[in-house]
Amino acid sequence: MSTKKSKQPIPDLIISSDKPDDYIAPKHSTITVYPEPVTNQMFPTPLIFAKLPRKYTDDEVAFVQRCSTNVTVNVGNTTSKDRYVLNEPVMANIRDFLQFHINYYMQHIVAPYNPVDVYITQSWLNFTKPKEYHHKHEHPNSFISGVLYINADPDKDKIHFYKNKYQQIQIPTSSFNQFNSESWWFGVGTCDLVLFPSYLSHMVEQTESSEPRISLSFNTFLKGFVGDEPTLTSLHLGEPVDTSKHRIIATGKTKEGRGRVKK
Repeated sequence: MSTKKSKQPIPDLIISSDKPDDYIAPKHSTITVYPEPVTNQMFPTPLIFAKLPRKYTDDEVAFVQRCSTNVTVNVGNTTSKDRYVLNEPVMANIRDFLQFHINYYMQHIVAPYNPVDVYITQSWLNFTKPKEYHHKHEHPNSFISGVLYINADPDKDKIHFYKNKYQQIQIPTSSFNQFNSESWWFGVGTCDLVLFPSYLSHMVEQTESSEPRISLSFNTFLKGFVGDEPTLTSLHLGEPVDTSKHRIIATGKTKEGRGRVKK
């Protein structure tokens, strides 16, 4: 006689009507209700969203309009031939706004152990007319990249981001979320700012708005101490500085972050 057990179907869990966050256990279980499992995010991709707290000045608008008459063809749209628009005096206030949020990203997300600054390198304007698009791309030779929207319709304009990871197992889903999606989009409007890691793939679908979509893109790079000496990864970027300011991490110090504390 075969000792192989017959395959039993996996019982479905039923949501409790009294406590929506709990699940009624299968009938054969001695537990009547299972608490809802807790989902944690590990190694998420940080994006920062902010908004310029004012309207664009007449001088800033006039500068953007001048740039729109001197463009080069891109894949799907056009970009300004001026690749350093934030170096112009008329854009100084906007540059300060962008640098403030870049510094915030660095201090609160990257949280470097040694002195490291992030500075803006190239900056340019994108002009996307109705029915045009912005091709899928990344920003090489940059650490943090960003987009400030000069003119955008929050009801129609979006920026799409893509997961930079090969999916060995692909399972069609009935409900998309930030864990099972291959891409994710955010609506954007005039004066919105988005900061993201430069390696993150992104694009803009064909613009459905009746007005041209105008955005200011920029890249950044690092200046200061990167890596550390004991692990033979030390690198200093930028102007010469006093190397005595370099904080040496103790040999053998863990590189792991803190886990979830059970309360």
